[in-house]
Amino acid sequence: MNQSLLKPHDCSAGKKDASLKIKIVDRLERGLAYGEACFETFRVINGRVFDWPGHWHRLAGGLAEYGLLLPVGLDEEILFACLREAAKAGPDTLVRLTVSGGESVWGLTARADAPAVYIQCMPYTKNPAPAFLRLESWPFPLKLKTAKFTADYAETLRALHGAADMHVLFEQGGQLLATATANILLYRDGCWFTPSAEAGVLPGRVRDLLVRHGLVTEQPCPLSWLADCEAAAVCNSGLFIQPVAYIAGVNREEPLDIHHMALQPLIEVLQNQEGVSL
Repeated sequence: MNQSLLKPHDCSAGKKDASLKIKIVDRLERGLAYGEACFETFRVINGRVFDWPGHWHRLAGGLAEYGLLLPVGLDEEILFACLREAAKAGPDTLVRLTVSGGESVWGLTARADAPAVYIQCMPYTKNPAPAFLRLESWPFPLKLKTAKFTADYAETLRALHGAADMHVLFEQGGQLLATATANILLYRDGCWFTPSAEAGVLPGRVRDLLVRHGLVTEQPCPLSWLADCEAAAVCNSGLFIQPVAYIAGVNREEPLDIHHMALQPLIEVLQNQEGVSL
């Protein structure tokens, strides 16, 4: 064997101050080993969270599919911890809450003593500019997404092929799906539409609110709609709602209207929700 292949500087080629960490362990995080984890991302604005019950219900439901049943009352304890840590980062903080199977010994069916909870916080920096997307094809079979399973986002990373730009709108078989991190909304013929969850689209919390208020209709959205829709927007629990200005790879006679009056009802219903800032 060429011993030079084992030199540390080769392991970090092209990366300044990078180093390879090799750990010998007898226990391993099951979220890392098997993707046995779910997460939620949301903002904490002045101590308030948009639709915390909805976030928690989706998180707990996803974990239950692994057989990880969370104790009653744990939601309050975790929410308090998220609020406490978010306050340290500032009045408007983006939080990622991840719950995994925790550390355990070797074995697919081995169980940890307790689930592991991870809280990541960072100050939220608002980008007032409209979104610029590029169209890509989703390369994997579609499946129902009931929660934010970490394994699903591993597929997203594979679909992006290491691209740092996450502003990708995925389609498959001529049907629109979602962006890498948000739901897509299209306005045409006087109505807002969003792709159906049955097509393998995560039902986001903002998307769910807009659908429940009758402002957005959930149904299959053909790729061809990108050419004739009047306006488009993306939504999630971080940016809430953001108009789309341009989608690379789509031929249009007229540009998307980022100031379309149809955006206003969406904005108004969101502004009335706890934990929202637009």
